[in-house]
Amino acid sequence: MKRIVVSLLAIGVLCSLLLAGCSKPVAPEYRGLDNLRINQFGIGESAIAADLKYYNPNNFKMKLKYGEMNVYLNDRFLGKTVLDTSTEVPAMDSFSIPVSMKVDMKQIYSNALEILMNNEVNIKLDGFAKLGKGAIYFNVPIKFEGKQKLDIHL
Repeated sequence: MKRIVVSLLAIGVLCSLLLAGCSKPVAPEYRGLDNLRINQFGIGESAIAADLKYYNPNNFKMKLKYGEMNVYLNDRFLGKTVLDTSTEVPAMDSFSIPVSMKVDMKQIYSNALEILMNNEVNIKLDGFAKLGKGAIYFNVPIKFEGKQKLDIHL
């Protein structure tokens, strides 16, 4: 009987240590937008693509399995992008994620003069990413708002 109690206690301590070592990942830090390009130009709707640059502050590598982000340009909804391709995220290092989305051109036209005059816009990202390692994944919020210089490649 004593042996069973000691075995159960040892298993409980081991499980506690394993759970304490599995901390929830911290959201990657947004570092900027790179290689903005227009893939398909239309009067009512266009398709744009870019590479989002991030930094992983976690001391372990992870996998980005899925994500969704609403993108705002100068406080106007620009579009929604869905990240459905699995991406390796290196530990404590920078990485980029290629994204694309359809854009309602009315939102661009209303900002066109401001964009041409400043070549800088206020970008806001609001969404989540499913990050994890092995079989354990967490929904991590993605929130960013800041100024971004635009260098558009046609």
